[in-house]
Amino acid sequence: MSLIEKWMKSVLKSVSNSCRVATHKIISALVEAGRTISYVETVSNKADTLHRHLKNVNKLDLKKSFELNTRKALYRMGLGKVVLAVDTTQELYYGKNGKLNVRQIERGKGTDEAFTYLVVSVVEPKPLPLMALPYKQGDDITALVKELIAYARSLPFIIELILFDRWFYIWDLIYYLSSINMKYLIFVPQNKAMKKYIAQTNIIASYEHMREYNKYKTNFIGKTKIVIIKDMIQNKKDYYWCFATNLKQSVHLIYKYKQRWQIETDFRVHDEARIKTKSNYAIIRYFYFMTSLILLANWEVNRMKHPAISFKKY
Repeated sequence: MSLIEKWMKSVLKSVSNSCRVATHKIISALVEAGRTISYVETVSNKADTLHRHLKNVNKLDLKKSFELNTRKALYRMGLGKVVLAVDTTQELYYGKNGKLNVRQIERGKGTDEAFTYLVVSVVEPKPLPLMALPYKQGDDITALVKELIAYARSLPFIIELILFDRWFYIWDLIYYLSSINMKYLIFVPQNKAMKKYIAQTNIIASYEHMREYNKYKTNFIGKTKIVIIKDMIQNKKDYYWCFATNLKQSVHLIYKYKQRWQIETDFRVHDEARIKTKSNYAIIRYFYFMTSLILLANWEVNRMKHPAISFKKY
């Protein structure tokens, strides 16, 4: 039985005891849609049957089934200490009925809406996507990140560090990471406070940074360490890296942060197997996104024995 067929049968078990919908023809259609980046409705006349079953699946079923695949992959990869990254990726939406399931984005490529997913992945020592959550309009991104981190902490490895892009410079998130003694490194946008610190920095310096913020109708005091590092390598005049972190001040923070770029590389590779659909149902979109993530995850496992096989060929 193929990996995708096991995944599909696991997902559909709660709504179809016989799982007859998970036929070989549908499995082949999913792979073909991913291989050619086509609409699954175009390559198969069985899509409506599959979608009818998927509409009765809930998000928890997808997450549980995906977790089973993740734990098997981790067992085979034998990861001990890991560095994680959290980031968002988008699937552009060209329809008219996305409603709150899609997010508004800067207009480009003919649309200003996208289905968006928040993903946590291992980026060191070997890349592996661990879980993804839909990020809908109106969602609290900090709450979603907390859910992903709580999930990651339940997996059989030791988290040494979590890396975040500038969009995650959120005081509530920093407060949470500090409360669970999690090492973090967040790239900070050069706002007014950062420019003040930059003006006081020659090559490298760190500053205790505090701010009062309101969350859940309660006032909190956020505290972090800002590390400012002048980049002596890039061909940019007076370029400074700004980080919020609980790590020691060091120029090596730049190299640690650059490990986060692996998740962006994973997203580009993942796009090579994106399964497109015309459906507006969020659960169906989520299923196809997770299916292509499973392909990516199992390719990463396969690379340990067959490193020369490209994702497309796999």
